[in-house]
Amino acid sequence: MTRWSASRFLATTFSDGKDRALYRRIVQRVGKVDTLSIGMECDGAPLTWLYGPYLSQPISRKDDESRRLSGSGSENAWRIEEEIGCRTAYVYAMGQEPWLRFVAGLQYTPQSKQIVESDKFIGRCREAGLTAERLYGSRTMRV
Repeated sequence: MTRWSASRFLATTFSDGKDRALYRRIVQRVGKVDTLSIGMECDGAPLTWLYGPYLSQPISRKDDESRRLSGSGSENAWRIEEEIGCRTAYVYAMGQEPWLRFVAGLQYTPQSKQIVESDKFIGRCREAGLTAERLYGSRTMRV
């Protein structure tokens, strides 16, 4: 008899991983996570780039810069992985698909901070025996 078990998937976009306690609480609540999908736009746009039209009052430049739309760098992404104990990690939300260049205005090079940091994270995951990759376009996943 085959026993079915649910896979746990955690998707983080603008999560910087600085507060490890948050991820400990997630694991306490739902158990270890099998697959992590993490945004690593680690040098994101200011708050008003996306949310400016929704703000009822203008905010100062200092406040705008303090709330950037950033994900994790490699060290903080690794902290998240350590807390959730995943077996698979996917870096997503990098905006590198050709059609997004005109919407998001992003065009990274191999030396761009976001690519360097995500490469470091993927490498560290692989060294630890995890499956890891940076997504591009689409990916079909089956459990």
